[in-house]
Amino acid sequence: MKENWESIGTVVGNTNTLEYAFILKSFKSRVGDIVALKMRIPSEDYKATKQVYVWGRISSIERVNPFFPFEAAQELSDTGINLIDTVLSNTRDQLQASVIVLGYTHEDDSNYSLYPVTYPIEPAKEVLFPPTNAVSSLLQGERDLNSIFIGSLISRGDVNLSIRANPIVARHMAILAMTGGGKTVASRRIIREFANKGYPLLIIDPHGDYLSLAENAGNFPSNDIKLFYPYVKLSESNEYILKTLITKMTKGGLTEAQQELFDMAMERTSLEGEIGIRSYIHKLDGIINSIDVDGRLVRSKGAVRRALRFVDNKLEAMERSNQQLRSRLDMFSFLELPDPSDEPNEIIAPGQISILYLGGYDHLTQSTIVSILMDNLFEHRASMANIIPPFFTVIEEAHNFIPSHSEGLGSTPSIESIRRIITEGRKFGTGLLLISQRPSRLDQTILSQCNTFLILRLVNPKDQNFVRQVMENLSESDAKMLPSFGPGQGLISGQAVRFPLLIKIQMDKDLIPSTLGDENFISQVEKWGDSPEAKTVSKSKAMIEFLERKNKRGKKRGQ
Repeated sequence: MKENWESIGTVVGNTNTLEYAFILKSFKSRVGDIVALKMRIPSEDYKATKQVYVWGRISSIERVNPFFPFEAAQELSDTGINLIDTVLSNTRDQLQASVIVLGYTHEDDSNYSLYPVTYPIEPAKEVLFPPTNAVSSLLQGERDLNSIFIGSLISRGDVNLSIRANPIVARHMAILAMTGGGKTVASRRIIREFANKGYPLLIIDPHGDYLSLAENAGNFPSNDIKLFYPYVKLSESNEYILKTLITKMTKGGLTEAQQELFDMAMERTSLEGEIGIRSYIHKLDGIINSIDVDGRLVRSKGAVRRALRFVDNKLEAMERSNQQLRSRLDMFSFLELPDPSDEPNEIIAPGQISILYLGGYDHLTQSTIVSILMDNLFEHRASMANIIPPFFTVIEEAHNFIPSHSEGLGSTPSIESIRRIITEGRKFGTGLLLISQRPSRLDQTILSQCNTFLILRLVNPKDQNFVRQVMENLSESDAKMLPSFGPGQGLISGQAVRFPLLIKIQMDKDLIPSTLGDENFISQVEKWGDSPEAKTVSKSKAMIEFLERKNKRGKKRGQ
């Protein structure tokens, strides 16, 4: 710490151990900057004093001109007199910056070990602007070879920021921001860093936001990116899934008599090993039809079979929809999701990025698929059999998989699966990255278990308040900045960093999709009338097939 640090202001007013204010020289610093001052504090035995560097972060800056009072402004507005024609001054502004104290380091400590400040800041002290290498050393602390690079400080693009990787994969992370705030940019940056380390990654992708990683697979060291589509299988351990689907999809589920008949049929239907859910439904339907029951349950036969057929039809439609979406993405090669119980190593492997594309499936079925997948993978890790290595799961649109009770989706199958992982996962190396544009729709208990938060732009007041409740160390000044962040700008806090920081995420331009996202729908509509397809759409084979399927579903509902 022998560099010449520039003096940028002087401490004023009352101070304490948590914050202070100083008069800032014009154009010498900005909100978010890391600043420091030298002062003396008592030694441990109170027999002497020692000199330390006290570090802080500028949380706000107020600007006032005491030589231009409100009354003068009112007079100029009423009379229309130009300021230059008066004796008033517009060059005597005072800048008062507020600083959050981060801690202190010893003057000769090359590792920049940070300690809590327990002695009040000294008034009239010079506030210093540290050079780049000093700030970088402070942010990094003792060198951590397992850190990952994510960007730079907002206020200082010359200060690169790396965060500790182990707290993320062991104690989970959340990225929260409104649409367009930079969630995908941030998650791609984190995914890339872990991929560079060969760390196994599983991405739950409801809308295809991460398929571009496969498009740009050549930019990853192992080039091992697998795209999977769902295939739901039932076994004795997860047969409850079918009951959940019936209850949710039929808006009320089965009556007591119908449930009795359903359970009777399940007891007679073998579930040795695993079977596709639709195959099991067909098998169960045949068993119910053949069961000889008394008068009390006879009337339930038709209702239970209709419920099963309804679920089967919905699953068939979603499978078809997913297949159609995949067919439009013919630049990619999709694989059927391997059985996570018997073939987990096909999903989780060193150097591999596995992306589960859930497009075309509704919220409940997506949740069911994720529940089955995560339960099985967690069991493999918890068994300590070393069949699969530790892995990191990225869950996009997390509010669909861990919704809050206020959403009325408390029985969503994936809630319990994710809750178990987020509370016990650190013992078995099953870390989570939760991503959502609507924090207030997330389960607060689960989200609060994340030990690192990256908060990008949030405008909705309900979401802002929710973030305040979950992040106990979020200051009021930081909370007020949430709506003003630009794309990729935000606040990171938690165990992955030494203290909360305002950061700018680096965009990986070579991972931006060339064929997905940002479609020009306006241009498509403008050209629609000129296309041959539009002129013949009423007679097209696709339209005829669509109408036939619609009529078929309508007839089944009327049965």
